[in-house]
Parts: sequence; structure tokens; C-alpha cells
Amino acid sequence: MDHSNSSMISVGNYLWLLPFFAGIFIAGKNFRRVINLGGKRRHFFWGSLAAHAVLACAVSLANVVIYYTLDRALIGMGIFDPFLFGGIINLIEVFGWHVHGPVVAFLQQFAFLFFMATFMHTYAGIQGRWYGWVTSVAIVAIISVFTPIAPLRAALAWFFNLILTHDFAAVQILACLALGCAVYALNKPIFARKAI
Repeated sequence: MDHSNSSMISVGNYLWLLPFFAGIFIAGKNFRRVINLGGKRRHFFWGSLAAHAVLACAVSLANVVIYYTLDRALIGMGIFDPFLFGGIINLIEVFGWHVHGPVVAFLQQFAFLFFMATFMHTYAGIQGRWYGWVTSVAIVAIISVFTPIAPLRAALAWFFNLILTHDFAAVQILACLALGCAVYALNKPIFARKAI
């Protein structure tokens, strides 16, 4: 049986779900709990930011270790020979982060996961409000309008290139960290007015 068109997703990539869902559940489920237990809104703000940073760091470190050890060992044993079997796909390699070595790959992945977690945290925090609906409609409109129009599609591709596959690792890292901090700063007024 020929499996040359088949590939396996690396175990390390499943860890990416942790910061994604943490961004949703921390904002969506834990805010009321923290406040009802006597926590302050500013403590929730800074604690959530620290949680997202630590989780993005842990997942990035784990995935880099898995990529450079387990994934390569499985391919080296011939179990997932790219010519017989499509191989193991790890997003570190898909986005080209491995090109600059493990330390830079860790930093690039950390920066992207931090941005993703803070974006999801902010997006989950605005749900149920009018500006949450406006944001949802704007995201759908951007994707559906920008995709068929060539200049707008190029702008969308530029943005995704900036946060994922930029040729200069420092640009990608700084862009993701800056965007993550800017998006997360929106949580201050959002959670200051959020009803308990």
C-alpha cells in the first residue's frame, strides 16, 4: 500500500490548542469566578497576561524539543520516511522557523502563540456586547471581501506573512509581541466595564 501522499501531524502541534483555548476560557469562564472570589480586575488583567505568556513559552519549548528530538528520531528510524510515507508535519518547519535554529524557532513560535492567545482572550472578552458583534462581522467581512480582490488579498497575505513567515525573524517576533500587547491592552477598558 502506497502512503506517499499521507502525512502525520506532529504531536507538538496539538499543544498549540492549549494557548488558543486558554485565551477563550480564561476570559470567558474565569473572570466572574475570580471577581466573585474577591479578586480585583487589575489582578485578573495582569494574571491573565502572565498565564498567556507562561503557557505560550511552555508550549513553544515543548514543541521545539519534540521537533528536534522525537520528530527527527521517528523520521531517522525510517518509520516515517518521506519517500515511503509523507512524513511528519510540524508547523515549525511549515512556517520556516527552523531555518534559524532552535532558539530563534522557539522565540518565533512563542511570539506567535502569545499573539494568538491574547487575541483570543480579547475576542472572547467582547462577546455578548455590541462591539463583539461588530468585530465578528468585521472579521468575516475582511476575509470574504479581501480574498477575491487582488490588492486587498495582497494586503491580507502581507499581514499573515508578517506574523508567520517573515524572512527576518526579528521582524516577525517584534510584530507578534507588539500586536499581542496592543490587542491585550484593549482588555483594560473591556473588563473595567464588564458586568459580573
